[in-house]
Amino acid sequence: MPIGQRSSTPGVHREIWQSATTFIEDRLGDLLTVPEIARAALTSERQLQRVFAGEGVTVRQYIAHARMRHAAGLMIGTDASVAEIAGVVGYGHASAFIKAFRLHHGVTPTELRRRHRTDVALPPTCVAPA
Repeated sequence: MPIGQRSSTPGVHREIWQSATTFIEDRLGDLLTVPEIARAALTSERQLQRVFAGEGVTVRQYIAHARMRHAAGLMIGTDASVAEIAGVVGYGHASAFIKAFRLHHGVTPTELRRRHRTDVALPPTCVAPA
């Protein structure tokens, strides 16, 4: 094996995956680039892309899913405004965030919050009989 290259073992792939995903999750509000993520994971861009492909997702898709997952949690778990949450998950404009959120979750951020709070607010006795 040439000097400076790692073998392509499952353990190495797990290390790259863990380093890259931790880096991404810790910086969801930042502009993230593949070269920056590869540097953080101590690997090449191509190897990073291969590792993500092995998990069935591209780097960009993983970032988008992580942002939307975090945004949904914030919408449900906080009273932060849509604009505030948009900034926290890396969107400069609330309108772009709302569009991306709707495409990902099938509802707007506000609708998700409303539905969740309505579901949580119903007492157990309001459940229809079987």
